[in-house]
Amino acid sequence: MPNGFSKRGILALSLVAFFLAPAAQSGAWQDKDRVSVSSDGSEGNGSSVYSSISADGRYVAFQSTASNLVSGDTNGKDDIFVHDRQTGATTRVSVSSGGLEGNGFSNGRPSISADGRYVAFQSTASNLVSGDTNGKYDIFVHDRQTGATTRVSVSSNGSEGNSNSYSPSISSDGSYVAFDSNASNLVPGDTNENYDIFVHERQTGATSRVSVGSDGSEGNGRSSNPSISADGRYVAFNSDAGNLVPVDTNGDYDVFVHDRQTGATSRVSVSSDGSEGNSYSLFPVISADGRYVAFASNAGNLVPGDTNGIYDIFVHDRQTGATSRVSVSSDGSEGN
Repeated sequence: MPNGFSKRGILALSLVAFFLAPAAQSGAWQDKDRVSVSSDGSEGNGSSVYSSISADGRYVAFQSTASNLVSGDTNGKDDIFVHDRQTGATTRVSVSSGGLEGNGFSNGRPSISADGRYVAFQSTASNLVSGDTNGKYDIFVHDRQTGATTRVSVSSNGSEGNSNSYSPSISSDGSYVAFDSNASNLVPGDTNENYDIFVHERQTGATSRVSVGSDGSEGNGRSSNPSISADGRYVAFNSDAGNLVPVDTNGDYDVFVHDRQTGATSRVSVSSDGSEGNSYSLFPVISADGRYVAFASNAGNLVPGDTNGIYDIFVHDRQTGATSRVSVSSDGSEGN
């Protein structure tokens, strides 16, 4: 993480991500409640972090080291859980299709589908699916309705990746999963020896690389932190590649959006007049319809009057081209 990116910046971006997501409704559950608890309401005996919430706010997926959230948790590892805020039930989803607990770490931010049925997560466990022999972090999806767990960080012919895969982002209906990976065998022609962004289509089994230029050329830098739109068409990500769009000369991490339908890649960490940022832009979150992208940036030239010299949160409107700063007070004053 670049120097100067504070915990407050991460929190601010998390809040923006929440408000860009489909609105959560309170329904029959409390407006404020702790979800990292067991089904009987007992608090966890370990740390819980990295949450992801369903569209209606009913289901929350999270990572935890706690061993008392579900019965039979004896692996001594981080696991991924889902808490149902309506019924109070907490279940562990970083398990095999037969319910076997993982023999490795399942950590990092999970990604839950809009209806709460599917949960994507990263794990080093080798016993969640058969034939997992790479000894790497892989991306899995657990179907909470059927209990099935599948691995999605694979090539279109099902071959497992030859390096680590991280940071899953699942589409609204669970059909598409974006992730970043250093594996070179997920798609043909991957020769850049860098982390790229991939999308796996769970219905067809096809895996494609999206951290590419509009002409399909692979990036010459590292790409990470994907965020996929509700229908899976658009994928936002950050990259320090200098060849994904024309005239990328800042030598910094930028935020891009790839349109999987047209193949076009555009840069969104720019000012309203299209000028590139003069410092790092990271951690994008894309709205459900793909129109808006929120991101953190240390650039001081994305909006007028940015003089605080710290990371701020911005939103770029891909339809109008306008970029605005949202990490400001109610009167518009910039954060200190």
